[in-house]
Amino acid sequence: MNARTDAPSEALGIWVLRFLDARIAAEGTAPSTLRAYRHVLFRLVRFLEVRGFRRWAEVDAPALQRFLDENVLQRGGSVRTWNQRLAVLRAFFRFLAQEGAIAENPALALRWHLPTRGSRLPLPPDQRQRLMDFARSLPETPLGLRDRLILHLIGKLGLRAGQAVALTLEDIDPEGERLRIQTRAGLRIYTLPAPVRESLIRYLQTGRPRLVRDPENRALLLNRRGDPLTRQGLWRAIRALGRRAGLPDVSPERLRQPPGLPLLTPGKEAG
Repeated sequence: MNARTDAPSEALGIWVLRFLDARIAAEGTAPSTLRAYRHVLFRLVRFLEVRGFRRWAEVDAPALQRFLDENVLQRGGSVRTWNQRLAVLRAFFRFLAQEGAIAENPALALRWHLPTRGSRLPLPPDQRQRLMDFARSLPETPLGLRDRLILHLIGKLGLRAGQAVALTLEDIDPEGERLRIQTRAGLRIYTLPAPVRESLIRYLQTGRPRLVRDPENRALLLNRRGDPLTRQGLWRAIRALGRRAGLPDVSPERLRQPPGLPLLTPGKEAG
């Protein structure tokens, strides 16, 4: 049997275990809170071990800030995630100070410096590729074909969520090679890259016809009831697809910002 890879080392981990025992003994600590403590603190132990820390008294605020940066900021974490991690660290180091394991509490010096929600970091290239690979593996069902098209429209063409759900059948040329899109600069026509064109044609041929119920409905993207997909529905779909691909924090705004690449390549002005 393989040894567990998430167990903390005895040198640092003994205090993590004492902290968890103290929280278990305290009334009102929810199981979900205990799981969050365990998850974050085990990550912290591994982070510190590879950097040579052996005692909690050696850990300073810059080390904790780097931990938060690498485990939240560089993973595109949200404000909520950062605050949750910070709350765990402050509770743990407060416990260490109360128990005399440290002389000063370095967690008190931690400061917020994440981007706001509107400027979330893009997915790293390996995670973007992982999601695009996952798109190719989606089943050839109506929703599977729709979801593949969504990932391509956002991830390869760079559409915003609002632009994607606003698309209608009239925005597509008969050959499925170009797409008319309302941008901030006005109405434009864009030539579709091959993967986007292929997923669009496949969805139009065998996906959308099995979803649509009202022949008067001209929306391109539909939900499982055959109604036009909303922005909220598209957000939920992308987040669910990200989780299925093993990427728990995917959003349209993170997916549509490929590092160093233009978001859209225009074809010609719409007439």
